[in-house]
Amino acid sequence: FNFATHNMARFFAVAALAALASQGVTAVGGSRTEAVRKMIAAKNLAAAGLPDPTCAMGVISVKDGDTPQACCAGYCGECSDYPTCATVRGQNSTFACCKSQVLKQECGKGSPANVCLKKCAEAVPPCIMEDGKIFSTPEPSARTAGTDCNEAVSAWRAKADAAVNPPPPP
Repeated sequence: FNFATHNMARFFAVAALAALASQGVTAVGGSRTEAVRKMIAAKNLAAAGLPDPTCAMGVISVKDGDTPQACCAGYCGECSDYPTCATVRGQNSTFACCKSQVLKQECGKGSPANVCLKKCAEAVPPCIMEDGKIFSTPEPSARTAGTDCNEAVSAWRAKADAAVNPPPPP
């Protein structure tokens, strides 16, 4: 009986199981991971006392007529009056995920002060978006950090090299 061989076989078995498990979690839980990320980010913003005026940490509703857009909580998945919006993840999410209910809770529109929802310029999701402005998702072809990632790395390395090895004075 060779302990080194036995331990190596155990290591590869655990590594293979971990790889299979991570592939399954990624395929099934991708949207849940995004929802958790948004929820944690929203809690951090709230703890810091910072608002979310563009609904980056929530889910924005589609513009519908003259009514303002709602910004639902990040875990909702979508911000509309879909059939299960009141019970997302088995909890009462009526005033966090149902667009019509979120809009009814707006401060100054008859909702009690202890449960009313502020404008997103003052609060985190769920909140009410600014009137008169249509918010949407970014254009898919828009330039992002990911589009020039490799160029940014080489530019940073050149700057770091210049800082460590400055050119000789003229």
